[in-house]
Amino acid sequence: MVVITMARPKKDNKALNIKLDAKLYEELERYCDKTKRTKTSVIELALEEYLKNNNKHD
Repeated sequence: MVVITMARPKKDNKALNIKLDAKLYEELERYCDKTKRTKTSVIELALEEYLKNNNKHD
């Protein structure tokens, strides 16, 4: 039996380094552990929502 797995298409990513308040970082880590999501996915979703709700120039 041959099993073929296909890789996900790669996203067009850019790196971003930030500093977070220690308490906020710990809360993010707890949330990610609890939901089994990556920090990147949680932050991307939060940023998308923030920009959608606060971008008055569109």
